[in-house]
Formats: sequence, C-alpha cells, structure tokens
Amino acid sequence: MPLIAVYLICMIIASWVTGQGDWGYVQNVWDRWQALNVGILALISSFVAFNISSYNENKQRERNFVAARAFLPEALSELTGYFKSSAALLVEAWQRVKGEKEAGKTPLHTPMPTQPKMYKETFSRCIELAEPDVGERLAYMLMRLQVHHSRLQELVKEFSDDHMTFSPENIYSYLYRLAELQALTNRLFPYARGLAEFNNGELEWTDFQNVYAGFGIWAHDLGDLSGFTQRAIARGGSD
Repeated sequence: MPLIAVYLICMIIASWVTGQGDWGYVQNVWDRWQALNVGILALISSFVAFNISSYNENKQRERNFVAARAFLPEALSELTGYFKSSAALLVEAWQRVKGEKEAGKTPLHTPMPTQPKMYKETFSRCIELAEPDVGERLAYMLMRLQVHHSRLQELVKEFSDDHMTFSPENIYSYLYRLAELQALTNRLFPYARGLAEFNNGELEWTDFQNVYAGFGIWAHDLGDLSGFTQRAIARGGSD
C-alpha cells in the first residue's frame, strides 16, 4: 500500500504540478511510462481480487463454524455426564486408598464410565474452523481428556493388582485435572450457545469449588484436596 501511494503521488499529482495543469503534458508522462502503469494496474487488480477472495473465504469459514458450533452444547453435555461418573469412581478410589472403605486389592465397585464418542468429531470440526484461541482451548481439552481416560483405565486395573502403587496424592491429581476439564466445559457452554463471547481467562479457585460441589464433593471432606487444588492453581495449573 505505501508503494502504491508513492506511485499515485508521482504519476498523477507530481506530473500535474510539474506540467502546471497541462493535460497534454500529463498524458505524455503516462504514455512514456505506459509499461510501468500497466504493471501497477495489474498489481492493484490482483491485490483487490486477493482481498475479495480472502473476505469471502473468511465469511464462509464463519458460516461453517456457526454450523459446527451448533453441535457443541450437546457434546459438552455428554462430557459433563462422563465427568460426574468419573468423579464418583475417583472418590471411591480415594476412600479405598485412605482405608475409609473396604480395603484390599479388590476391584472398585463403581463401574468404569464409558468414554463419550460425539465430542471428538465435534471438537475436531470446531478446531478446524474456530478462531485460534478457541481452537487451542479445544485442542488442550482433547489432550487432557485422553490423559484422563488413560489414567482411569490404569486406576481400575491396579485395584485388581496385588502391587497397587496409588497414593491419595495420585487421586488428588486426577480429581484436580478432572475438575479442570469440567470448569473449562462450564466456561464453553455460554459461548457454544451463542450467549457470550469466548472466555479465555485463567481458572480460579471458585471455578474448582463450583465443580467439586457439582460432583457432590466437598473438598474438605477429601483430606487435602482443597489445599492441593489451590497449590496447583498457584503453580499455574501444574499438578
């Protein structure tokens, strides 16, 4: 754009001033620089065409994202049910590890929750079409969901093993990460429904308190879960 501005000043304004308003002189200058003029006009045309194309592509991407986002609330609701079932399993595991319930290396009574299916395709489509900050948040949640499900599988397996190595701190870590996923899900609901702008702020202790309460967990009833969570938040999310 600066180069085009310099060209217009030199070719139109300067030639008009130099020729003292003589139209014939201006035409003569343009004729002498005809090759340059043709090239500049072609460049401007290409620039305009490129911007029109980019604008149309962005508008189409926005329309596609609105369509993909329409399925996001259902996927988030599905995940919320999965998270609540996961929390029940982890609470039983903590009680067993602490000896507050039936001890021993016997399987957990709470069934392993079934991993939802819909969210993967919905998240993938939204990541492809969404703004970078939204896409990064969804990609992070996908990563944490994979880790969470692997941890649950390992936990269930070890409770039937004679060499179980889990400690209460392990369960705190799993509960903290599960609560983080639910808190991020809670923040996505208004955006997914088109009721609010995307909230990309850091999670706070009140977010975790609300999630634990929604899971039917009072953090002070599970040993140091409250302190563990607050320390993890202070460390920037590291568990």
